[in-house]
Amino acid sequence: EAFEIPVAAIREVADPTGAGDAFRGGFFAAQLAGLSLEVSGRIGALCSSYALENIGTTTHRFTIDEFADRYASFFGAEPALEKLK
Repeated sequence: EAFEIPVAAIREVADPTGAGDAFRGGFFAAQLAGLSLEVSGRIGALCSSYALENIGTTTHRFTIDEFADRYASFFGAEPALEKLK
C-alpha cells in the first residue's frame, strides 16, 4: 500500500544538513511506538522540517506538546501522538 506524505511547510530553509536523519529518527521512533506507517511518515516529515529551519544537525529542539500542535496545524489532530510521551 502506498501513502502520500505531505510536506510540512517551513518558515525558511536555514540548513538542509541532517534533515534526512531527522526524518528517519522521527519515523523509526513512531514505528517503535506502534504507530501506523502513514502517521510515522508524517512524524518523520515534521521532524525533518525542524531540522531544515535550524543551522546544524542537532540544534533543533521541541517539546512533545509543541510537536503535537505543529503536527495538528499541518496534518490535523492525531491522538496516537500520546504514545510518544
